[in-house]
Amino acid sequence: STWFTPKGSGVRIPQRPLLIPIPRWVFYILNKYFKECFCKLKKIKNLKNMKKILLIITLFTSSLTFSQYCAFFDFETQEPESVVSTLKGMMETDWAKNIEGTKSLFAYQFNGTNKATHSVQFCFPTELAFDNFMTSWYGSVQAQVFGEKMNKYAKPVGQALNTPAWFKNDWTPDQVFMIWQMEVTNPALYVKEFAEFSQGFAKKMGFDNSYGVGYPISGKIDSFSHFVWVGAPDIKTALSRTKQMYSDPLFSKYSSKVKDIRKVVNTHMMVRVMDF
Repeated sequence: STWFTPKGSGVRIPQRPLLIPIPRWVFYILNKYFKECFCKLKKIKNLKNMKKILLIITLFTSSLTFSQYCAFFDFETQEPESVVSTLKGMMETDWAKNIEGTKSLFAYQFNGTNKATHSVQFCFPTELAFDNFMTSWYGSVQAQVFGEKMNKYAKPVGQALNTPAWFKNDWTPDQVFMIWQMEVTNPALYVKEFAEFSQGFAKKMGFDNSYGVGYPISGKIDSFSHFVWVGAPDIKTALSRTKQMYSDPLFSKYSSKVKDIRKVVNTHMMVRVMDF
């Protein structure tokens, strides 16, 4: 591995492959930012203020390192077997094999009044990867042929390009997700409060599945501005954890803090059917 030393820091940082390539100037800014923060921390006697600064640093570095984009293509179908067969054929094409991201099919369970039964989702690590996907979709004969075939079995319900505002842990191993869609009037404060609550609850319960706050960068509808997800290995675990969360004192405290800035408008369960 090669090494990089930010100017004036005296710290050697290994340049190894990350989830997303980070340019050198980012390390320089972070190094300078952390130095200033920790100098201020030495002067702070109030523990609550210290916790707030550390939380801000955590939120900043998390959003920088893990920024991703997930395209949701929601649809309604009465023939899920035909949909799966068609998607398998599509994902075996050269076009799909060159997609720079994950490809998954999910089923919506107990989705309220939403007519969507399933969702095909593509998640990309960078803006460029998503741009390449969109360009290739319109330029690929293979993609268009399978797209037309899908329309025979599936009725499109909605599309959205979502991105996380903040999250913890890798969501790709999770098989089930509990989703809360909500209207948030103060996103920065809400993310801060959710991050503090969710990390405390996860530590208390001892689970390491993914959880976070996301929002539609494009494709937003009137009913909600943000959504929260909590991942689990199976339906049983997802339900038991949700019941435990609702009855936990940490949740009551968190709810009282955010009651004036967020309104839950829908909840549903999303189950991973298969990855391609």
